[in-house]
Order: sequence, then structure tokens, then C-alpha cells
Amino acid sequence: MLDLRSRDPVADEALDRLTKAAPAATSVPMPEKFVVDERPGRFEVRWRWFGFSHVFLGFFSLVWNGFMVMWFGTALIEKEPMMALFGSLHALAGLTVGYLALTGFTNSTRVSLENGQLTVKHGPLPWPGGGSWRRDELAQLYGEEDVRRGRNGVSIVYTLAAMLRDGRRVKLVKGLAEKAQVLWLERTFEGRMQIVDVPVTGEVRK
Repeated sequence: MLDLRSRDPVADEALDRLTKAAPAATSVPMPEKFVVDERPGRFEVRWRWFGFSHVFLGFFSLVWNGFMVMWFGTALIEKEPMMALFGSLHALAGLTVGYLALTGFTNSTRVSLENGQLTVKHGPLPWPGGGSWRRDELAQLYGEEDVRRGRNGVSIVYTLAAMLRDGRRVKLVKGLAEKAQVLWLERTFEGRMQIVDVPVTGEVRK
């Protein structure tokens, strides 16, 4: 594996010469959920978060939060502060699940390239993550696989990550459901930014 964690100016200059020959096209078919918006000087890919799981979360949160309304109503009528205090954590859990459901129905992720800057945004509802990186900060894009084991079995999600020229690794987009999604994003934006694709330790197999 090629180690990108440190380069001297001569090596950086050599890499820049190589990137000018990088192909702009990608051989990975574009995933169905992705929508491309291309205009002079700007290239953007966006996709909605919505999935069947958000329908379930929405239904569950309605039932749960409805029960909590009755719980607090009883505590108020009976003047039971300890009952209300006990229910506060459950209410917080219900509100959290409700917010997750709302983001699924309303939010989308946008990955754009404009004026030599790669930008990731989530919205319209606030969500952690996102940011902007200049082309000269990025040494390589690559995909990561995250295997999650729970009571309902094993699930796999993917992350689009970047190796920066100073050796740091940053996660650009988390929670991608399909391997094809992270591979398409990697190859498409590497091509657009003329970054030569080289292996990175721990990346998703292509």
C-alpha cells in the first residue's frame, strides 16, 4: 500500500504532474438514488435520506410520544413530580427518535465541487458533519466499510473518506447504504479533481 502520510515538495510536484493525466470518467454506474446537477464551474451530486426505516421510526415515535403526553398529563393532574422526572428520559428518547424520522423525510446530502473546493452539506434540518476542503488539501479519496452488529443481525454501511496531504484522515460522508455509492463518489470526484487513484490501507475493495 502507498503511504500518503508525508511528502516533500519534490514528491508533491511529481504527484501534481501525474494528476493531470487522471481520467475524468468513472466506470462505476451511477446509483439510482443519486441526482447530478452539472453547470459551468460546478458539479453537484445529491440524494435523499428517505427509506422504509424512517416510516417505521415515524410511526414508533408517534405512538411513543403520544404515550408520554398521557404520562405527563397524569403526573400533572396527580401532582407527582417524581413521576414526571422519571418520564423525562423516556420523553427525550421519544423526541430523539421523532427527530431521526423527520430527517429521513426531509433531509438530503449534497456533495459539490466548485472553484476547486469540495463541499459536503446535509439539510435542511441540522445534522452533524459536512464541511469544505480545497483541492490542494486532498491527496486521495477512498471508501471505508463499517460492519455493525446488533440484536437484529449484521448491517454494513459505507463512508466516503479522504486522506489529506498533511497525513490526516477525514470522513466526508457517512452512512452510505451501498458499496456502489461510495465507489461511485470516490471515482467520480477523484476524476473531476484529477486525483490519481492509489490504494489506501483499510479502504473498500474495488
